[in-house]
Amino acid sequence: MVVPQKHQSQSSDFKKREIRLLLERVKSILEKNYYCYEIINYPSSYRERSIDVVAVKDNDKLLLRVRLSIKNLHKEEINDLINAASAIDAVPLVLSDDVVYDNVVCERDNIYLISDKTLNNMLRRSSDVFIIHKKNNFFVRINSKKLEKIKEDLRLSLGDLASYAGVSRRAIFDYLRNDSNVSLEVAERLIELLGEDIVEPITIESLKTSFTKAVPEGTVGYDRKLLDVLRVDDDILIYRINRSAPDYVVVSKDSYEVSFVVSGDLGKLSVKDLVKKILETEKLTRVIPSDIKAVVDRSLKDVILDELSVHKLDLNKVSVLESR
Repeated sequence: MVVPQKHQSQSSDFKKREIRLLLERVKSILEKNYYCYEIINYPSSYRERSIDVVAVKDNDKLLLRVRLSIKNLHKEEINDLINAASAIDAVPLVLSDDVVYDNVVCERDNIYLISDKTLNNMLRRSSDVFIIHKKNNFFVRINSKKLEKIKEDLRLSLGDLASYAGVSRRAIFDYLRNDSNVSLEVAERLIELLGEDIVEPITIESLKTSFTKAVPEGTVGYDRKLLDVLRVDDDILIYRINRSAPDYVVVSKDSYEVSFVVSGDLGKLSVKDLVKKILETEKLTRVIPSDIKAVVDRSLKDVILDELSVHKLDLNKVSVLESR
């Protein structure tokens, strides 16, 4: 049977409604778990964004892209999430109803794909979330200290564990030295012998540790012209953001101070769009200790400052600099 084309594709209005509903669920989860968050509504077209939500609780920081489908993630979306997360020490997450498994964290290209149920359970620190799906395989994280203790309590040797788990003695030695991701099959054998206490639930902290190891600094750029305009030295990290409100995130290597930079290219942006970029970037400063540096043409500096004043923006947060 051939299904008519109009029934095969979802309408634009339906997709927008589904996105709004999913975003509302995300907001509810964050609120119930006492996260402060901001919704970033730039660019105006939802499809062109890479970051929808920035959320913070104590030392935990989340960058979320909310999507109906994960099938066509744009390379720039992934790069923006990685760069922004590296800059502010956050975890890059894509949340979607399209994720096949609940309570499983899917790792792809150094970002993490989850469902809203998985997000809620992770933030609640539930032991239900303990499986990672990566490169078509499932892994479980083993707690090295608990593994060592139970091994000693049961008076088991490396050879005993290796034989039972079906792995080498070297592998067991590595499991005992550091928390490790092991295949689901190996984990099931170890759990059968030693119990579930050896399993380490997946938390925001553990994902941040894994992300930092995989991507120590993100994709760091160098822009001499930008450095000159910002009047800073070379001892900083510059992260390019292509599909969100700020164009760059600049981080001092010494003090770890963060600046969000908005660059006004009037060949591409109107004054209205530039002001919107600055206003949306200001939301980031509400949850991330930082300031904003807006780089604009000299002729527009006073116009931009007047527009920002109309919107009652705290100008102590914003430095409007002239491009050179």
